[in-house]
Amino acid sequence: VRARQRATLRAMGWRPPVQGGNGRPLPVAQLLLAAALGWPTEVVVRTGSWRGRRNRLPSCYKIDIANIGLKIGIEVDGQSHHSRHALDDKKTAFLTSRGWNMLRFWNREVIEHLDRCVQTVLSTISK
Repeated sequence: VRARQRATLRAMGWRPPVQGGNGRPLPVAQLLLAAALGWPTEVVVRTGSWRGRRNRLPSCYKIDIANIGLKIGIEVDGQSHHSRHALDDKKTAFLTSRGWNMLRFWNREVIEHLDRCVQTVLSTISK
């Protein structure tokens, strides 16, 4: 059944609405900002949950760029995030409840104004 369904969807030209992430190269904007800060990318934060639980949290969240010691996380959002506000808000709420300070930048913002984004991060650290 799955093979037929996959073949039918492929024939229709259907693609998942959200693409990217696992197994794909990092976006240029994410690489630029991570290099400018010297921070690691794709940092995993475990939620302590599993799929069978009612709260429906994933087992972990992946932060685009993070400083674990300072608990500052940065999400660099592309076009797919225009339709994912609820998921992004849930992720941010969870991480904030665990003491993380989360910042969000758009890909275009990072590429066009990298120095301004770095300054925003540095000012967050100084607070």
